[in-house]
Amino acid sequence: MPGYAVFDIETTGFRPHPDSIVEIAIVHVEQDGEITGAWDTLLKPADTVGPTHIHGVTQAMVRSAPRFADVAGHLYALFAGRTAVAHNLPAFDGRFLEEHFRLAGIDGGPVRRGACTLALAKRYLPGPPHTLDACCRHVGIALDDAHQALADTLATAQLLAQWLKAGVPVQGAVVPALAHLPAPRIPLEQALLPRTAALR
Repeated sequence: MPGYAVFDIETTGFRPHPDSIVEIAIVHVEQDGEITGAWDTLLKPADTVGPTHIHGVTQAMVRSAPRFADVAGHLYALFAGRTAVAHNLPAFDGRFLEEHFRLAGIDGGPVRRGACTLALAKRYLPGPPHTLDACCRHVGIALDDAHQALADTLATAQLLAQWLKAGVPVQGAVVPALAHLPAPRIPLEQALLPRTAALR
């Protein structure tokens, strides 16, 4: 059965266009809740990085980062064959990613039609609030470095894993593989620029 591609983004603002994604992380989670892979990259925005005081990304950190269009093919491939998952998927993360894929010539609609851990939290956890931090505290998941894409994604993946292991139904569209996916403009090993590398 298909697994899940959990993701989180950091952005320059709240509007998918003209605002840009400056960091994205994707974590693969299998049907049994096992985490099997994690990827993270900074992205060069169309303009400035925006609220550094929130996401911690500086102009210097993205100087050598790829643009979204350069790695869109790589990123889409990490979702293909899986159900996309994010906290507040349809209203924020999925909306941004769908628009960025569209601008890169890829239909990202299935990503936005995945599963939302915020919606699951509202159904299965007490609250409000149902922020990712509050949900993690409630179930005992450590969330250090909040508002860093990889930290938030790993926390969301652990939250999802707890529900999967408890038998909670997690439903959403499976992102289809694309036969004619646009070729990435740079190799994968050069495409991924995590924060740790950017800070060296």
